[in-house]
Order: sequence, then structure tokens, then C-alpha cells
Amino acid sequence: MGQTVVTPLSLTTDHWSDVKGRGSDEGVVIKKNKWMTLCKAEWVMMDVGWPREGSFNLSLISQVERKVFAPSPHGNPDQVPYITIWRSLVEKPFPWVKPFLPQPPLTPQPSAPPNPLSSLYPVLPHREPSKPPVLPPDPNSPLIDLLTNEPPPYQPTPPASPAAPAAAPPTSSPIAGRLRGRRAGPPTESKAFLLREGPNHQLQYWPFSASDLYNWKQHNPPFSRDPVALTGLIESILVTHRPTWDDCQQLLQTLLTVEEKQRVFLEARKQVPGDDGRPTQLPNIIDAAFPLTRPDWDFNTPEGREHLRLYHQLLLAGLRAAARRPTNLAQVRNVIQGKEESPAAFLERLKEAYRMYTPYDPEDPGQAPGVILSFIYQSSSDIRTKLQRLESLQALGLPDLLKEAEKVFNKRETPEEREERRWQKQEERDKKQHREMKKALAAVVSQGQRPPLDKNQCAYCKEKGHWARECPKKSQGPRRPNLEEEYR
Repeated sequence: MGQTVVTPLSLTTDHWSDVKGRGSDEGVVIKKNKWMTLCKAEWVMMDVGWPREGSFNLSLISQVERKVFAPSPHGNPDQVPYITIWRSLVEKPFPWVKPFLPQPPLTPQPSAPPNPLSSLYPVLPHREPSKPPVLPPDPNSPLIDLLTNEPPPYQPTPPASPAAPAAAPPTSSPIAGRLRGRRAGPPTESKAFLLREGPNHQLQYWPFSASDLYNWKQHNPPFSRDPVALTGLIESILVTHRPTWDDCQQLLQTLLTVEEKQRVFLEARKQVPGDDGRPTQLPNIIDAAFPLTRPDWDFNTPEGREHLRLYHQLLLAGLRAAARRPTNLAQVRNVIQGKEESPAAFLERLKEAYRMYTPYDPEDPGQAPGVILSFIYQSSSDIRTKLQRLESLQALGLPDLLKEAEKVFNKRETPEEREERRWQKQEERDKKQHREMKKALAAVVSQGQRPPLDKNQCAYCKEKGHWARECPKKSQGPRRPNLEEEYR
């Protein structure tokens, strides 16, 4: 059975009563909808590295605070209570927050660097270092002995040029660095040997592992369902790992079906540039740039690396072209904003529909008018009414409209507030009905209770001096016979 992934945002919304109570203790009012919108959209767009799922990292929270507390007009005073409560959850955490707080970094102690170990091979006992060989090394011998626990040989660190600025070392993963020429630097611990620049600046090769391919296939949607997401994954793999032609075939065979792979190849070969830079139809140039059989490219030469770079570019172009389906604007019009969906999430879904069902790029400035119209007329009724009434609507861009839509969305009532308002209306209605019934009953009771008559007061005209049977104001008609007395 699948497991639900717990994120900082989902954790806070699941314990919203505690978060709201913390806000009350601090003297501020926070709303759940705006809390989610700020975390998933506003703070993400600040370009400080804030993830959509939220973070308990104090460094990221401080960067968001600097943006929020910036002087006008760059600051966001309405967001101050929310980022303040977010920091409070980290500095004074609830018991349900503590397991998810990042562990503080350990103070580094001076010690000898650990030997990089590999989980792929058994570790043999430590051997004494052998003396340097007298004879030159055999070119057919393996590059390193993988069955030892000693690190592979590294290139000696060249003397740094005084004029060259120091560059931050790139982050690496257990499978990163495929066919990547790495600068000399201190060795880092890894679960597998990373590819390094060998002698004479030759690239040492390490193939994909079965676990890599399995994880990529299991944790990403198929190409037929979400081609954009899978294309983004393959693009990141091509950029970070620089796979060979054989690796690309293995990757596509794992992630695509046979029909999808053929369509990608067909579209990629249509994009092969000719001498003038435009797509060519010459078979020899197409086969040389995007071969269907294994080429004899030497990746240790600039020419071989250039072939591989062009092949990667064409492969990405083929993936993007194959992802485009026949134009179907009806599918785009079917994308309607949900009742509880934020404008930022709706806009992202709308752009995704444009990419999937039309050949248009929603990020292209030339397509902005169409995307703006779809965003306005397919938004919720309250947001649509507000956007249509804006002055100089034609001069506003999509970010401006999104900001106005967020204002309307954040002013909405939460389900709890809506339920409370409904109960208040019902209570007022019941009180009003009770008052009306009370008045009606009082009138009926007052009509039934006549004041008592005096001894000489007429019950008919209420005047004194005579009784009702002698009242001169009563009509004196003929007396009707009493049938009951006649038949006795």
C-alpha cells in the first residue's frame, strides 16, 4: 500500500488548530487558505529556494523574512504574521513538529579523511602500499582495483592561478558526474565510484545502475499521461549525467513505450540542422547527427563530445515535439478553477493544458493574450467578476492579474468561517420566528381576556345605567320563537 508523504505544509494544515492557536497567542489572525497560498506560490516566487511543500529550515525562513520585511513598496506587510508564526513553529516547536526539524550540523573535528567505501563490492583487508613499478603500466590493465577499500588514484592538484577566482564545488549525487570532467579536489565519500577525469584528461565511464532506472520509472508518470514531467526528468539526466548513445537507448527503452520511442526518434530527426542552420532533409547529415545504430564516437575527443551534445539536443527536441498532441482548445476550455483551488495552482494547470493540447508555449509573450483571456473567463465567478472590472485591463500582464486574483481568493471565507456564519444566520432566523410567535400569542391572549363589568354596566355598549337586554343601541327586531320551549 502507498504511504502518504508528510511535508511541512501538510503537517501544519493537519494540525491547524494548534497553528491557529499559536497565532492567537501571538496576537495575530491567520487564515488557512492564505497560509497555503503563501507557502505554495508567493514565497516560492521570491527566488530564495523556498519549496512548494514548505520548510522548517531557519535559513530559508530568514531569507523569506528579508523579502517580507523589506521597505515599501517591495515588502509585503500582510505576510508578516504568517512568516512570524512559521518561524515560531521552528523556534518553539510543538511535539508533532520536533521529529521533522532539520538536525543541527555537527561541529567538524580535525581528523583524517575517511576512506570512500563502496556498497557494490566487498572490502578486502587492508594491504600494504606496493612500491612504484619500474616498468610502465600496462594500458590494458584496469584503471583501479575495485576490491580494495582504498580510494582510487586522483590527479595531483595543479597550483592555483592567483588571478583565477575560486569556484564553489558542484553538488554531486551517487550517480552524478557521468562522463563529466571533474576538477581536482578533495575526495568525498560515496556509495559508488563516481566518474572522474583520468590520466591525460580522459573520461572514465560508469553505466546506469538498475536501481537508477527502476526509481526513475516508478516515481514518474508515463509519457502518455504527463509528457512534460517526463521530458523534464530526461533533460535533467542528460545535463547532469551526460549519458552516451547506448545509455540514451537504455534510458528511453525503460521510460518510453516502443511507439513513443519511435515517435520521438521521428520528430528528433526532423530537427537535424543543415549547413545553413535550418532543418535538413539530407539522409547522410541526419544519420550522422542522430544515428539509429550505435556510432563510433570517441568521447575523449572534442569532436566526439560535440556529437554527443548535438544528439542530446535533438533528443530533447524530439521529446518536446512528440509530447505535443493535436490542437484541442476544447480541452483547454474545460480547465476550470476549483472552489478551493488557489489562482496560482489554477494558472499552472491552465499552462499545462496549453502545453499538452496545443502547439503553443504559454510562456511565449506572443501567446500571453490568449492565456490571459483563458485565465480570466475560466476563473471562479468572484475572481472573474473582479478581474473584468479592473481599469485598463488590456495593459495588465499575467503577474498583475494573478496578484489581483490572489487578493480575492485570500478574502474568501474558510469552510470553518462559512459554517459559523451559517449557524449565526440560522440562530438569528430562529430568534426572529420566536419573537413573532410570542407577539401573536400575546395578541390572542389579550383578546380572550375581557375586563370585568360593573354591576350596572351594559355588556353590549359598555355604558352604565342599564343592562344588555335593555340596551337602546341593540336592534329591536321581532323575537324569534323558541322551538325548544314549544315542543316541551
